[in-house]
Amino acid sequence: MKEAWISQRRTLRLAGLTLDRHLSAPNELDFPGCNHHLLCLLLSDGNQQKITRIGEQASEKAQHKGDFWICPAQVTGLWAWDSTDASLMFVLDPLVLSQMAADMSGIEASRVELLSTIGARDPQIEAIARLFQAELDAPGIGGQLYTESLMQVFIVHLLRQYCAFEPKMQPNCGKLTAHRLQQVLDYIHSYLDRPLQLAELAEVAGMSQYYFCRSFKQLMGLAPYQYVLQQRMEKAKDLLRQRKFTIAEIALQVGCADQSRFTKHFKKHVGVTPRIFSSQ
Repeated sequence: MKEAWISQRRTLRLAGLTLDRHLSAPNELDFPGCNHHLLCLLLSDGNQQKITRIGEQASEKAQHKGDFWICPAQVTGLWAWDSTDASLMFVLDPLVLSQMAADMSGIEASRVELLSTIGARDPQIEAIARLFQAELDAPGIGGQLYTESLMQVFIVHLLRQYCAFEPKMQPNCGKLTAHRLQQVLDYIHSYLDRPLQLAELAEVAGMSQYYFCRSFKQLMGLAPYQYVLQQRMEKAKDLLRQRKFTIAEIALQVGCADQSRFTKHFKKHVGVTPRIFSSQ
């Protein structure tokens, strides 16, 4: 990839894993997901992050040197930042992660789930990153074998600390009943003005996050975060029709403190800006 916002890139490629160290200029990325797992470790100070959203998780906090996020394969993301940052990106083939799980514990690939993570810190991830960077800067003796060994350590650590393994289905824990679903929907509508976390929705449903996400999407046709965003835009439309509030006030009432970001999301989902919608 040759993104215009990336400079001073250096890349190390292994079978199933690519490391990409680069500088990234201020930008905003609406990411549709890809076929690989991504882990990005911040290498510099002075980050001015505006938002990080990965799947159902989101944060508007600035990141610090050593912080990292994980975006699993096929999971959407949104990033916006106002600083020039140095980062190390690990791009991992999911098949490699699944194969390692199978080799270690005989776990089937379909039962391995890398978890979305934002703003994490881990001394072992940092140590592994430093060793990989040393190889990027000055490959030493036995370079290929050494980096492949580092890769194995990295993957094992991901499996131990950042993966979930599908538990055996209990007779009464895998179904989201109509009553529980309605409780979740009522809860969402009651708190559209503040950040909603997957853990709290799963708690309302009385299910694990793993089964809640899958059951909700089966019943509603949307992932929980997609449904929440949809309902926020519907509420915004109703408020705009009333013509009692400013656009900034409506943005706050649907959980968005940034009016420009609210306008962008509204236009993306409705087709016109809030101002044009309210004047129709």
